[in-house]
Amino acid sequence: MAKPILIQEHVADDPWKVLVAVALLNKTAGRHAVPTFFDLTARWPTAPALAQASPDALERLITHLGLGKSRTKRLIALSQAYVSDPPQPGALRPSRCYVQARMLSSETGLLEKVRQRYPPTCASHLPGSGPYALDSYRIFCGPPDEWKRVMPHDKELVKYIKWKWAVSELRSWDKLDGPGESVGISYLRELTDELQT
Repeated sequence: MAKPILIQEHVADDPWKVLVAVALLNKTAGRHAVPTFFDLTARWPTAPALAQASPDALERLITHLGLGKSRTKRLIALSQAYVSDPPQPGALRPSRCYVQARMLSSETGLLEKVRQRYPPTCASHLPGSGPYALDSYRIFCGPPDEWKRVMPHDKELVKYIKWKWAVSELRSWDKLDGPGESVGISYLRELTDELQT
């Protein structure tokens, strides 16, 4: 079974780089964003360096990805905030973003979609910390078992979590219901096919 290859895992030892990578991947295909990420981090390899970057120089480097001005502002603001108030393990901050969750209705007894604030994380205070960034941060930079509590909506993170549950825990995983039964041959075949697309 082919393991999903994600830039977040490749740079997981540097949480700032994970957040920069997902800022570039947001609304952009990996085949465009990942090479730009490597160009960006070659020029500004640390949060302090990018925090001091010339907005014009950064925008020229990333403009082909789209959202050049807003991404430039967000990346510099993210880096400045990361330098002045970096994430601290165990110091959870309230999240500003919301996600769709399924909850059992006390009135009908049926599952209903509800809008719910994203759970607190140690990176929630940083600019650009939406669900995709926080999911990535928790999966790749969080405590060892934190990935088990993440319910991502991004299709690549969903594939990764399905793979991780199957390989690490020998259990199936569903993006709506979370972890399921022990994996069998038919599930592994289906997952292998899904990971190849």
